[in-house]
Amino acid sequence: MASSFTFESEFESLARSYAEIERTLALPPELVARVAPQVSGWSAEQHIAHLSLANELVARNLRSLLKGSGPFVVDSGEPPPEALAILAAGALPRGRAQAPRIVRPPEAVNREYLADWLAGNARDFAELRGKADELRACTKKVPHQILGPLTALEWVRFAATHTEHHLAIARELVAAPR
Repeated sequence: MASSFTFESEFESLARSYAEIERTLALPPELVARVAPQVSGWSAEQHIAHLSLANELVARNLRSLLKGSGPFVVDSGEPPPEALAILAAGALPRGRAQAPRIVRPPEAVNREYLADWLAGNARDFAELRGKADELRACTKKVPHQILGPLTALEWVRFAATHTEHHLAIARELVAAPR
């Protein structure tokens, strides 16, 4: 897939998003923990917990690609055209997919756990950003449950796009009338 995005642009997008996550979580806890059903069935805090759990899996997938092996690593395959369009646009359609059970946030988010998950994500992405040349050389893929087999670059693009998608919802929730 010839793309207009790069490892550098996507890791930079993730860094900006994680800085915004810190600012969001510094808001009054009752503001980020409340649900505004007109916006979403989850709170801003739950959206952030979800993206952090999903990004933990992205980091695992990237490490498997660096090793060239793992339970989900495949030699070939192409995402369907609609998945490629989503990645190219850098925007996920809203309300079209259900989060897999493994990345669904808890009903009540434990802030201590969330801080640990986010710190882990930041460490993982900083480490992987430093391995961009190695990631660029990876030829295998790991399938996404909806988007199909993705390259290392496509996984980083997905992480940045998915993170921004949920941050946009978190912004709406924080701004929603009470």
